[in-house]
Amino acid sequence: MADYIFSEWKQTLDEFRQSVQKDLEEIHKQKAEVQQIKTDIFNKLEGGCYYRDDQRIVISAPEIIIGNVDYSGDLLGFKGKVVVKGSEVDLEAAGSQGAIITRAPSIRQIAVDPGCDGHENVVCETSEIVSQACDIVLQSDDATDVFSQTPAPAGRGGIRIHATNSMQLEAAVSAEQRKEEIEESVSLLEKQIGDLEKEVDTQKKVVDKFFDNMQALLEAKDKINESSAFTGRLVADELLGINEDMDHLLPALYQATSNFIHAVSCLAEANRKKGALEKEKDAIKTGDDFINNTTGASMTIAAESISLSTTDGDGNLHTNEDAGISVRTPYMGVSMFDDKGALVEGSALNVNTENVSFSTIKPSDDGKQYPATGSVSFFSKDISLASIDYETEGDGKPYTEKQLTADGKVSITAKTVEVSTAGPSNIKVDDQGKLTGGEYKAEGDVIIKTKNMTVESLDYEVKDGKLETKALAKDSKIAVRSEKMDFLAADTEGKATGSISMNAKAIAVKSMDVDKEKLTDDKLAAGSSMTLVSEKMYVGAKSKDVKSKKLQAVSEEMGLFADKTFEAQQGDGKAALQLDGGNANVGGSKTGVFGDTTINGKTEMKGDLKAPKAVIDNIEAKSSFKSTNISDGIAVPGAGAAGKLSAKLKAEDVA
Repeated sequence: MADYIFSEWKQTLDEFRQSVQKDLEEIHKQKAEVQQIKTDIFNKLEGGCYYRDDQRIVISAPEIIIGNVDYSGDLLGFKGKVVVKGSEVDLEAAGSQGAIITRAPSIRQIAVDPGCDGHENVVCETSEIVSQACDIVLQSDDATDVFSQTPAPAGRGGIRIHATNSMQLEAAVSAEQRKEEIEESVSLLEKQIGDLEKEVDTQKKVVDKFFDNMQALLEAKDKINESSAFTGRLVADELLGINEDMDHLLPALYQATSNFIHAVSCLAEANRKKGALEKEKDAIKTGDDFINNTTGASMTIAAESISLSTTDGDGNLHTNEDAGISVRTPYMGVSMFDDKGALVEGSALNVNTENVSFSTIKPSDDGKQYPATGSVSFFSKDISLASIDYETEGDGKPYTEKQLTADGKVSITAKTVEVSTAGPSNIKVDDQGKLTGGEYKAEGDVIIKTKNMTVESLDYEVKDGKLETKALAKDSKIAVRSEKMDFLAADTEGKATGSISMNAKAIAVKSMDVDKEKLTDDKLAAGSSMTLVSEKMYVGAKSKDVKSKKLQAVSEEMGLFADKTFEAQQGDGKAALQLDGGNANVGGSKTGVFGDTTINGKTEMKGDLKAPKAVIDNIEAKSSFKSTNISDGIAVPGAGAAGKLSAKLKAEDVA
């Protein structure tokens, strides 16, 4: 009989040893069988207490202390272990003042199945931790020796989470990091498995030794009981000695068996963990498969009012370099839509800070280059960029504009700056968003209000820490193109004032059709005209010393009209052509007329007239007439020159 029992036990333990590589269901089956061995051995021990009832056991008292304690309830030797096991464990504190208090240097809650022996950590589909209360407070303090702060309540229906140093809320799936952690865990498990296999082999030898010793004692006892040669006192003494040896051996046998079962259970759990981790590792997607696909992780924060601040525990706002709120994401949206997808009426997004920066700069891999990329878009019915100081009368009254901010400035810098009032119409795009049809018709207005405005194409350089002009930008050009253009320097009453100035090495003002592609001159615009009108007009000279070297006027027809005086001078009046008072005068040190000349009207000569030949119908000489061939009367000397033509106009410097 004894041989059968120990042989069966040894076989059961061997089968348990071989199950460490099997599935969890088989391991549980083997554990149930070896558990019976422990129970059978424990039942033979005289030490220890075991109370069991097939219905229930009730322990009742006004105060109950369970543990390794003395009569006063104090822990003995600061050692002791209390394990509560069951498929359902309830802690109940009844009454409105009921309380459950748990105190320990380390408290952990892990939602896993520990197994019947407590050596397993199996994650189940039902793994969960649920806490429900009217007021929940979680507080982490950087304390030494004693917690100096009592956790403040959150208030009914509230949750308060406080941390002295750091708080992390994560909803994230990792790939490379998780893979590395799994590989590290598997490596540790492999070492643990190797150590456990050695321990299991060692414990198995110890168990076998105790089983052999117990088997020998039982065989000796059976032999004495079966022998008829020994009787009386000697037999009783020998049986008593064998029983005493068995009593001394039984605790060691139980301990060795328990150690063996414990080692095998740990080995089975280590193998299970290793297999589960390797399976999880194989399912991990890395590289582009992980980065370019969603992980499904998400976090939702919902509240009627949400406030974020960088304040300390006393409510002081910290403005040091380490203070701040950072958001790192490839996509971010702030929406003011209602449940129907419409903008909430009166919704607003306000950002109030000393500096605001929007950047689409993409640093290079070496961190040395920072090229601008991407785009920044604003879509709105009304967009304002202002550098203005405001004021208010207080008491919730609205802000009003006070003045332009001193040294205020709005700068727009880009290789191409486009301001457009072109309205889209019938726009069509393909599946990639590329324009395929439609038109953009110029409409609306562009209005610039300023005291001074400068448009320039200049290169700059830095000298003494300041920007200074260097040169005109090479091949620079400013083009203005419109059906109608007005340059007006007039006040609000319509009175022309101020001035318009154009200064260039070459200036051309034309009314010409142009090539539609190159925009170069083609031909005179049909029906075109040009009007230059002013109270005073100066052409060809700015001052006496600054004047044109050449002035040319060319036309198929040319008319010069002066209501009062027309005068053309040369050399400060040395020679002049003058039209004044209905009279035409030509004057100069010498006046030459070439070609056939016809003079209609009376002609008066106030000087000598010399001609190689004169054909005169009638001659009337009032004083004398003299000729080498004819002489009549007394010769009188001719009159002197008629004098110099006096110029009426004088060149003026341009004001």
